[in-house]
Parts: sequence; C-alpha cells; structure tokens
Amino acid sequence: MIQRAIIHVDGPPGAGKSTFVERLLHKTDHSVVVARCRRDDAHRHPREACPKTDLELRRYRKAGASAAAVFTFPSGDLAADEFFTTRLMEEYSQVVVLEGDSPLGTVDLRVHVVPPLGPGQALLVRKLRDRAEEARGKAAAMERLLREPDGVERFLEQMIGGAAVNLARQRPSLLEAARVSLLAGIDRARTARLPNPTEHWAIAEGYEGIEHAPLVVVNVRGDGQRDRAQWLLADLARVRKNEQVFNDVLGWRGTRVPITAVAADLSDERDPGTRKAVARVKEAVRRAFVP
Repeated sequence: MIQRAIIHVDGPPGAGKSTFVERLLHKTDHSVVVARCRRDDAHRHPREACPKTDLELRRYRKAGASAAAVFTFPSGDLAADEFFTTRLMEEYSQVVVLEGDSPLGTVDLRVHVVPPLGPGQALLVRKLRDRAEEARGKAAAMERLLREPDGVERFLEQMIGGAAVNLARQRPSLLEAARVSLLAGIDRARTARLPNPTEHWAIAEGYEGIEHAPLVVVNVRGDGQRDRAQWLLADLARVRKNEQVFNDVLGWRGTRVPITAVAADLSDERDPGTRKAVARVKEAVRRAFVP
C-alpha cells in the first residue's frame, strides 16, 4: 500500500488557498499531487478532469506539483472510493493536497485560509437557534440512515466505534434489534415537546469551518489588515477558552487541543506567519510517515 500524507486546504473563495498551496509546493522536498475538489450535487457521480484552461492547475504544476486535476463530486459516501481510483492518485506521490471541498472523511491536517475581518465585523456573532427544527432535521437524517441496508452498522460505528460493531456483526439479530429500538426512539421523539428557539454564539457567515481546523491562516494583504487579522485571532481563541462559546460553537464533540493560528502575508514566502504555517504542514507530513 502506498503511504501518503493528505493535507486539506479550504476556506472561502478568494481567501488565498491557491497561494498557500503554492507556498507548500515551493518549500517541500516531497513529491506532491494537488486536487482541486468541488462538491456539486448537480452531478450524480464523481468525476475527474484536467482542463487545459484551468489556471489554478497550471499554477500548481508550475510551482512544483508532479500532477494536478479537478475532482467534482456529489454529497455521499462514494466520493472517497472514487477519489482513490482517479488517474491523479495513480501518480506516484508522497503528499496529496486537497484544495477546496474534501471528498475524504479523514486527512492528516486541515488548513483553513481566511481573509481578515471586515470593518466592524466579528468572528463570533449571536444567532437565534431553532432547536426544534434542528432536532427534526437530525431525526430525519438518522431515520434515512437506519433504513439503509447497512445503516445501523454505520450509525453504531460513529457512536461506539468499529470494534464493538464487528462483534455485533457476528449476531445479526442484535443489529436488527438495535435498528428497531433506534427507529422507535425517533418515533417517540416526534411526539415529545421540543425546546423553544434560543440565542447562542455562532461563527460569522463566510467563516464557517474555521472552528474545526488545526491550522488557521489569516491572509493579510498589506500591513493595513494586520490589526483586523489579530482581532479575528483573538475571537478564535475565545472559541476554546470561553466555556459558553465552546459549548455553543463546538458542542460536546469539540476538543480543546491547541491549534496553530497565524496572520500571514501569503504573497511573501519570507513572512513569519507564512513560514510558521508552512512549517506546521511539514510537521504534519513528517508525522504521517512515522510508524
């Protein structure tokens, strides 16, 4: 089996993702392939393309990528399997960089590239949460999953881990009993009194996803944006340091593991923030190859 480190670089459009990927390519001694990944539910099946007119692919190859391609995929569980069978992944590489949406559930490092806050803007905002609507949505998604042939196994893997499910597979009657019990619980929940809407802390529109990234890069374009970048980093620190913000934004599955967050002028490879961010990626690549 080929061992590769997989780095996912995401963030809003125009934030500087491509520039960050270029910085990685300039500074690595490993063989790297790059996939521009886009989720598009208008397509029923994943597909790979290497359009000659794609300027980003040309940038990546010029910066040192051994190969680059566009991978478009719909929502669902098949994208990962399809991605690993693309022509791009047949190329020899030690590092795979996913730029944009990720078709994979697990990567070695996720990097979130964002612009500084705008004037008067904050990363953390107060929003009204309709918990009743959220509960109905979760119940509907859970019911759809449980009614699929292997749905109860996939659900239990998420909740208690694969080892316990492997044992349960030896007794199919236990899995079916679990399915029936869970579906009955969903039916009971539909008749229960649901909570009223509440106000809570949330991530501002356009910055969603930043709270889950182990590496955050605020791309400053000129010294005039440095202050606003620091405000964003201060707000981001509150996500893990403030108990109420932590509970609202990350919830019970959140982690307090420290993250790396920097303000960096990605147009300057000598910028201290740029160098620190690239070093963090190189460390993740190194760890990926440690047995």
